[in-house]
Amino acid sequence: MKVSRSERTRLQIKEAAEELFSRLGFEMTSVANICRTCGLSNGAFYRHYTGKEQVFKEIVQDIKTRFESASASVMGNTIEEKLYNLYRKVFDILWESRRKFIAFHEAEYRFPDVENSVDKTYKDALLSTVINDRSPLSMPELWFLIGSSRFAAIYWIIYNDTRVPDSTVRSLVDFALNGFVKSDELDRRSLDFTLDKVRADGEGKAKEVILMAAEKLMGEKGYFGTSIYDITSKAGYGQGTFYLHFESKGKLLQELVYQANRNLRRTMRDAVSGVEGRLNKEIRSFKAFLLFMDVHKELYNIVRESEFVQPETGRFYYERLLTSYIRALEESRLKDEIRSIDSRDLGVFLMGIGHFMGLDLLFKLKKDHEKWNEYLLELASLMAKGYGGAFS
Repeated sequence: MKVSRSERTRLQIKEAAEELFSRLGFEMTSVANICRTCGLSNGAFYRHYTGKEQVFKEIVQDIKTRFESASASVMGNTIEEKLYNLYRKVFDILWESRRKFIAFHEAEYRFPDVENSVDKTYKDALLSTVINDRSPLSMPELWFLIGSSRFAAIYWIIYNDTRVPDSTVRSLVDFALNGFVKSDELDRRSLDFTLDKVRADGEGKAKEVILMAAEKLMGEKGYFGTSIYDITSKAGYGQGTFYLHFESKGKLLQELVYQANRNLRRTMRDAVSGVEGRLNKEIRSFKAFLLFMDVHKELYNIVRESEFVQPETGRFYYERLLTSYIRALEESRLKDEIRSIDSRDLGVFLMGIGHFMGLDLLFKLKKDHEKWNEYLLELASLMAKGYGGAFS
């Protein structure tokens, strides 16, 4: 089929923008930069697009369309086969279109409507290919089935620049259908946890005050929307004091992410101290995570944005959390508390559950702490028994 000149121009623009978005991120990519890359004038760009946001969303829609088309053709004789084939096909599409996937991942952060659309796409794929004749998925079921798989794609394809291994896909199917904890006995006291201290020692010192001001401002206005002057004005210090502690705004962002990682890991480690059993520890950890991030919601935004502003910093945050997770899971394996699923895979799946649970409970839904325990109880059942029983 003959392609029109207008269509060729749009394709040129999209290909150039895709390369730049995946390499530089949305904020650092300008219309002028896109035009220079594809050899077109700004006028030619604006004859086809109203701005970079429109081309960004069109790239996202392209991969979403491929995703929907592929999921519609998933085959299999058993639930295990269908689920494996769905995950494998989706992961391969994302791997083959990884530059688009990188833009896709950032779009989820930049544009709430894209995030909601992504959720619906994953859910519809599961409902249409694997889950039939059943009531809508509950929030914990969505986190368990979709959060785990979405984060697996992010971890392998974006963070590690590699195709999702077949062994991980098999682990994911096993996890989804059967859970991973051997005992389903939950001590409800695991839910009785409050956060007594949420800040590191040293509050009140200049560096800590600057970090607190930056956390608030960057969390609300974003990295690019916050200047050093904004931060020092809010902190009540001059810019000279800022440069005594940080050589640049980028270094301050790095310190914020590192501090968030240290404080969160310490909070979760302290929360499970004295708690027995993997299921109890898991639920207590999730409760501690929610309480910590409820106090530091701005940090949630900062950590997510760091993935696109300073990819190495964002990856460091998740790798350190994953390392702690693997260590804890290996200890539970030695006690014969968990099933024989690879600890790295398990850690990635559980981090995905926590990540998307946090987005829903802290940002999307009206805050309702009373329901947190109810959600965590259902999540505990899924971790012990999996979702497979729903098919029988």
